Amino acid sequence: MLVDFRVKNCLSYKEDTLFSMVAGSRLRKWKDTHTLQFDSLRLVKSAFIFGPNGSGKSNLFTAIKVLRSLLFNFESLNNVKQLRLPYQPFKLGRHQGKSTEFMISLFLDGALYDYEIQYNASQVLYERLVKTNKSDKEELFVRQWDGTEYSYETAQTTAQELTKYTRNNTAFLSVLHVFNDADALKIFDWFLHKILFLDEANRLSSHPLIRKLEEEPFKKEVIKLLKIADFSIQDVTARRVERREKNTIGYEFDTPEVIQEVDIDLHYLSFDESGAPIGTETINWTMDSKGTVRMLHLACVMVDSYNKGKTIFIDEFDTAFHVSICEFLMAIMNSKRNMCNQFVVTSHEIELLDQPLRSDQIWFVNKSFKNESELYSLFDFADLQKKRGDLSYAKRYLKGEFGATPVINEYLSEQYLEETEVFEQ
Repeated sequence: MLVDFRVKNCLSYKEDTLFSMVAGSRLRKWKDTHTLQFDSLRLVKSAFIFGPNGSGKSNLFTAIKVLRSLLFNFESLNNVKQLRLPYQPFKLGRHQGKSTEFMISLFLDGALYDYEIQYNASQVLYERLVKTNKSDKEELFVRQWDGTEYSYETAQTTAQELTKYTRNNTAFLSVLHVFNDADALKIFDWFLHKILFLDEANRLSSHPLIRKLEEEPFKKEVIKLLKIADFSIQDVTARRVERREKNTIGYEFDTPEVIQEVDIDLHYLSFDESGAPIGTETINWTMDSKGTVRMLHLACVMVDSYNKGKTIFIDEFDTAFHVSICEFLMAIMNSKRNMCNQFVVTSHEIELLDQPLRSDQIWFVNKSFKNESELYSLFDFADLQKKRGDLSYAKRYLKGEFGATPVINEYLSEQYLEETEVFEQ
C-alpha cells in the first residue's frame, strides 16, 4: 500500500513536495468506510486531486512513473555503462543540473519501507532504505557519494558484497532485486504488480485487462457495473484478432510476426417504432462513444483489482463521464466493499468536492507565478473545523478560499474581445 510519496526537482515540482495517503489525526468522519487500518497505520482508500489545467496534477503521476523507470532501467538495457538515467528536472529556473529527489513509503506484508534516492543526469548521489515493523526499525542500507567515491552501510553482509556490482548510474535497490534480496523483491513486486495507471494513451485492444473479457465470470462482473452506470449494454463479445505491425509509410513489414489483440463488440437492445424490444444490435467498440470505452476500461480495472491490494491512479477522472457516474464510482472506492485497494484520482469536476469525502482525501495543485507546482491538502487548512459543516467545499473553492483556481487576465481578455481586425492566413 502507498503511504507517502515525496518529490523534489522533477517536472513542474521544483521544491520538496509531499503527497500522503495517511489518514488525518482527529478525523472520525466516515472512518469505517473511507479508511483502511493496518496495525497502528490508518490510510485513506482514495485521494482526489483538484486544480486548473497545466497546474501539475498529471505530473505527480508521471513522477511516480519516473521513479519506477529509474528502478527498472537496470534490467532494460544490455550495456549498463551507457545507461541514461530518467532525469527530468524543473526546467523553468536554475535547477537543471541539480539532483532530483524521491522518497516513497510503502506498507508491505506488515512492514513499512521508506526508500529514498537522489540522482542527477549521470549518477546516483544518495540512496537509503529503512524497514519498520512492530518490533523494531532497521536501516537496511545507506549509499552516499562524497564527490570521489561511494560509501555503503548495510545491515547484512550479503548486501555489502553486492556493492561491487553497483554502477554509478544504477540504483543499489535494483541490484539487490536482481540478486533476490527479500525486501527488494517486495518493493519491486509493488511497482510491477500493485500499481496501475489508467492511461488513455495505451491501445486498449492490446491491454491485458481487456483480454480478460474473454473469461465469462470476469465479463459478467464488468457488465454488472456497466448496467448500474446506465450504459444500456446487454452483453460484450471479445474475440482475438491478429494485426501486423506497419512502418511509417503504411506498408506491412516482411515478417511473420503479428500482434495479438482483442476486438470488442458491444450488444445493445433494439426496439421497433412502438418501443417494443425486438432483439439486440451489435456496435464495435471503436464506433462507440469515448465515455463508453473509458467506462469499459475502468470497469475492467475495478473488477480485476477487487481486494488485491492495488494502488490505482486515474488521471482526468471526469473525462467523458457525467458527474453522476463519477459519484457512483467514488461510492465504490469508499465503500465497505473495497477492503484493500487505493485510488488516486485527478479531476476538474468541482461538484465532486461536495461528495462524501473527508478533508484528508482532498488535495489541490496550484501553479505559482514562477510556474512551480504546489501540492497541498484540504486537511491542512487550520480554520476548516471552525466553519459550518454544511458549507459547500465547491462554493468555497470557487470563491478562492483554497487557491488552485485558474485566473483569467481580465485586461487582456477585454482587449481581445474588442479586437475587430483578425489576422487571416
